[in-house]
Amino acid sequence: METKFTIRSEHATSIRGEDGHGEQMGDETSGRVHHDIKEEDPLMLNNTTEKCPLLEVHWAPCTRYLSLDLQPEVKGPEASFSDTHLYRVNRFYCQRLLGAMDEFVNCVTFAPLEEVLFYRQEQEEVKQAAEMEESKGPSNHLLKMLKESDKPFGETMVDFLERLCDTKQELQNILKEINEKECFGGPLGGRAHCSSGIQVYRICPETEVQQPGNTEAVKNKRRLLDTMYLMSETCNANLLQMSRITLGHSQDPGKALRLCPLDCFVLAAALRPLGIVEELNLSRCGIEAEGIQQLSIILPHCKILRLSWNNLGDSGVKILCSSLRAPNCEIQELWVDYNGLTGVGTKELASAIVKNQSVVLLSLSYNKVGEATVKLLCDALKRRCCTIQHLRLCGIGFTPAYCRQLAWALCANRSVTVLDLDNNQLGDSGVKHLCGALMKPDCKIQTLRLGSNRLTALCTLELTHALNTNRSLRQLNLSYNRLNLPGLRRLSAALKGPACRIQKLELDDNGLRDACAEELASALSTNRRLKGLYLNRNSFTDRSIPAFHRLVESCRSLRYIWLWRNQFSAEGRNQLQSLKESTHRVTLFV
Repeated sequence: METKFTIRSEHATSIRGEDGHGEQMGDETSGRVHHDIKEEDPLMLNNTTEKCPLLEVHWAPCTRYLSLDLQPEVKGPEASFSDTHLYRVNRFYCQRLLGAMDEFVNCVTFAPLEEVLFYRQEQEEVKQAAEMEESKGPSNHLLKMLKESDKPFGETMVDFLERLCDTKQELQNILKEINEKECFGGPLGGRAHCSSGIQVYRICPETEVQQPGNTEAVKNKRRLLDTMYLMSETCNANLLQMSRITLGHSQDPGKALRLCPLDCFVLAAALRPLGIVEELNLSRCGIEAEGIQQLSIILPHCKILRLSWNNLGDSGVKILCSSLRAPNCEIQELWVDYNGLTGVGTKELASAIVKNQSVVLLSLSYNKVGEATVKLLCDALKRRCCTIQHLRLCGIGFTPAYCRQLAWALCANRSVTVLDLDNNQLGDSGVKHLCGALMKPDCKIQTLRLGSNRLTALCTLELTHALNTNRSLRQLNLSYNRLNLPGLRRLSAALKGPACRIQKLELDDNGLRDACAEELASALSTNRRLKGLYLNRNSFTDRSIPAFHRLVESCRSLRYIWLWRNQFSAEGRNQLQSLKESTHRVTLFV
């Protein structure tokens, strides 16, 4: 008789559906992990039940496995969930036991089990044995030789191999039933019963609605998580080196795999035996604060941790900060863009970064920061032990006042080489503060991104001085501003100077016209460092084509020019294409 009891957690949460924050989530690389919860392991059961919304445990005394059936609380139509999740240990152990059987029989008899037993079947006049060719090899008569040399031992071996064959057949039947149910042979949300007595339960919400393409997505998810589970169980060093796990996608939400809290729990259990994880990409997986709690045990051991677009919130980032403060923290790259953080959460994160000495790349883009957060970040940058090399602060509302504090910190910093401040509100005064840091002889910044910052030609007054002084800057992005012709003339004057080291210059959507092409052609005729020039979305017409022709001919270091979405006619584009074909040194994108 089956006993059933229900455990409700204090941390009960509903799984957000297609209308929630993670509405853009999808499947790219997917699979499934199975987690074994043994009857005699109450600690594991307690840990699981504390972190699951509503956990129903079904236990049949005559069976060998404890199965879990997760039924999350549903709060309206927005709580529907598109994936069906199955977590079982049966398949793993069936496959591994079958493999062990075959390996054992081959080592003993030098032949597969079924082939060895054909001699026994011949004696019993089994039809299948009569159809076997006599030329199958001496292994067919192994049992005959055993009986002739040692009859008691031979009979014992026959009995053993027959029992082994029956067991193998039973395991194959169980595995076949599991595979059939994984192909959604039964109704969704129902409970499947194997004829062998081992019960299998589907983990899915009651209100689930199957969507087109869902079956293939779930099957792919299982394959990947199966592989990860087996990696954690094996002792093969070559497999353990395969520790780059990509379940998310930073660009395309349709290629990201959505994970519920139970997914995260099983994922953590699978990855924990691997030790150091080179990369864990969970971008756009919708894990939220509940999911990050389940993953907390493995976070300090991930070198590259991508958690963008997960709606972690301040409560989720607080859990992440505990991992950053861990003495054995291995995190080198931390991406937490688009996570709904407020000043409280970003302050907590900045405070953890101050004490951390492993993070090399920090991306806080598109969250809300406050003055306290900026102060803590600047304190971290001022420290001699600071390890941050790549700092991304896009779209966080950075103002000229914040920029002044950052400039003071950069004057003392010796580690930052990439500074990304795109989509902020620096203005010309903010750039003026930054230029003060760029002119310091110890400045190490190689890439500076200032796109979409409301800049005008006035910012180039200080910027040109910095370009003539700085010895490290190689890439400069000024796209989506309004430099116009006056600003470009000052930049061109800086590009002529022998001290300018710029190799990549981005000037997309800056109101540049045909006269600007003449300025660039004149300035770059003596330049020997510039390799890439981005001029997309400006106002160049066919009249600028001769200037671009001279630019291609005179600038010997130039390798590519981007001219997409300008105002060239069809004939003008053809001329630029012919120019592209006539030179094998420079590539034009029109």
